[in-house]
Amino acid sequence: MKHDLCVRNAKIVTADTLFDGELYVKEGKVAAVTAPGAALEAEKVVDAQGSYLLPGVIDPHLHGGHGTPDRETFVCAGMAAAAGGITTVLEQPLSNPSTVTVQAFLEKKREADQSFVVDFGLWGGLVPGHLDEMEEIFRLGGGAFKSFMCRCSNYPSTNDGILLEGMRKLAAIGGLSAVHAENDTLIQELADRFQAQGRTDARAFLDSHPPYSELEAVLRYIFLARQAPGCKAHVVHCSLPEGVEAVHKAQEEGVDVTVETCPQYLGLCEDDLLALGGVAKCDPPVRPRETVERLWECVKAGKVDMLASDHSPHPFDRKVVDRDNFPHAAEGVTGLQTMLPVILTEGVVKRGLGLTDVVRMMCRNPAKRFGLYGRKGALEPGFDADFILVDMEKRWVCQAEKMHYLNKHTPFHGRTFQGSVEETYVRGRLVCKDNRILVKPGFGRYCPMEMSR
Repeated sequence: MKHDLCVRNAKIVTADTLFDGELYVKEGKVAAVTAPGAALEAEKVVDAQGSYLLPGVIDPHLHGGHGTPDRETFVCAGMAAAAGGITTVLEQPLSNPSTVTVQAFLEKKREADQSFVVDFGLWGGLVPGHLDEMEEIFRLGGGAFKSFMCRCSNYPSTNDGILLEGMRKLAAIGGLSAVHAENDTLIQELADRFQAQGRTDARAFLDSHPPYSELEAVLRYIFLARQAPGCKAHVVHCSLPEGVEAVHKAQEEGVDVTVETCPQYLGLCEDDLLALGGVAKCDPPVRPRETVERLWECVKAGKVDMLASDHSPHPFDRKVVDRDNFPHAAEGVTGLQTMLPVILTEGVVKRGLGLTDVVRMMCRNPAKRFGLYGRKGALEPGFDADFILVDMEKRWVCQAEKMHYLNKHTPFHGRTFQGSVEETYVRGRLVCKDNRILVKPGFGRYCPMEMSR
């Protein structure tokens, strides 16, 4: 059999091992992974020149801007993903309209089909008034459903009673519940108190989102998960090592719950927010340096199940406000294009994280959790040929103007990274090389989340 593509002279990285080898592609699928020198026939041969070959990254937490064209577009988000080594994105339901109805889900899919240059999936929502729509959204491939345990400016919040009812419905069909875990009452009480005191700066924002307001919600969600056996539960963007430890303990006790953290909680700290202002404002907020280091210890110990970008952009003028008017700065940071570089630099280079750990957390685990494994997440025969070539020796300076985002700002502007994504392949097709996008919008395909009870 003559293959379509062979990648030679690569250091191949899986979730379990690293070895010199060759990768062969046929009709968009991985056909074979061999030792060096197999010399199987191929139409095209790529010399990796000793670069690391990893499965394409899966980002399970993207806000792509559907219905909010001043924030982001699926075209720009997909290009940024490809440039950052991400080959599959799972788009969150916080859009306009929110993806909590079948009609909204199908409308979003139509736009995404025409726009993404990488493969994509779509989330649904577990929110009041729309629990009866979840089963049909699940059937359409939207197997994961998002809830906010606190108020959100553009998405309905969900109280514990509705959340538990929805989790039990998801248990019956095999779906996944995920939450933004913060205690709304605690946060609002502190925010109102500081506002009355005239405290409206970045320090007041940090103080109004104390660690205990996040940890309490994580613990409460785990408690609810125990009351909904069979429901897959997931904590998004956890900023606290204590939150990770709580999830890990629950896992050991048999609760089907997982946790993600994000590059902003591993690559930024409170000092960065105070220095950068709104560009680094996110929710939950970045934490003190000591907390960041303890979160890294959780990552290295294998207690963090996956990493996600939580890419949530806004126009620059909504991020950068007067320092005494910080509550009005929009919450959310850009992160697609810098997610993998942050982890390679801060994790692999500086803290000794293994590349196999990177593949486990950024490829295999999200694929398994979100019903993509068998198609995505590994370099195995029959899987989609999604992979990236990474030069781990290359050092480069992050420049906001070179990001593919609609709004070209990043809290990592000026940061020196080590580890560069040189080429990104989706289903065997080279979609990005040296930050240049080589396919047209619409190349990306819809990937339904195939989950079961």
